[in-house]
Amino acid sequence: MVEAIIEQRHKNTGRNDDCPCGSGKKYKKCHLAQDEEALRAERTRLAAEAAEKAKAEQAKAEAEGKADEAAPREAAPEPKIKPKEPAAKAAPKMPVGGAPKPVSAPRKMV
Repeated sequence: MVEAIIEQRHKNTGRNDDCPCGSGKKYKKCHLAQDEEALRAERTRLAAEAAEKAKAEQAKAEAEGKADEAAPREAAPEPKIKPKEPAAKAAPKMPVGGAPKPVSAPRKMV
């Protein structure tokens, strides 16, 4: 429950906004570090729980002899993206009259 409040405060408050605790300080100087640390700890705890659960499921599957089905599969390698080949250079567009527009001479410095 506390994590939800911290996460909501972290999302809704900008670094340079006043801290919602009412101290008059900017959020980045007051509670930002504490909120980020709490969120980081929560994410670490959830990741550890997920790893334990996966490990327990794999051990259970190995005990039942179904290790092949429950074993995590390796991720498929990402396909390499080929760079686009440059398109053939098109001929310059000609005006309707057929002749290119004359280019004016550069201005002379006086």
